[in-house]
Amino acid sequence: MGGMSERGAQRADLRELLDRAPAYLPKLMAAKAEAEHAPLDGPSADQLSEDVTRLQTALDEAEAASHLPDRPTAEPALHDLLIRTRLT
Repeated sequence: MGGMSERGAQRADLRELLDRAPAYLPKLMAAKAEAEHAPLDGPSADQLSEDVTRLQTALDEAEAASHLPDRPTAEPALHDLLIRTRLT
């Protein structure tokens, strides 16, 4: 995951930016960290596995039926636009 960019440096750790963050952010970050290590309160591992398999199958079928190209066709034009934008 990226992070906030400041003066060309990536900042992936929000704690480095707390002096300018909303006052509730430390509490929100603590709640998130606690929840990351808590037991799962939801569907069973078997149910999750079945759902992932089912959804992956649906995605594979949709991809096979898609008429979209394998790669974006506007990539050269986008590159040119970015270069022109940076030079202006």
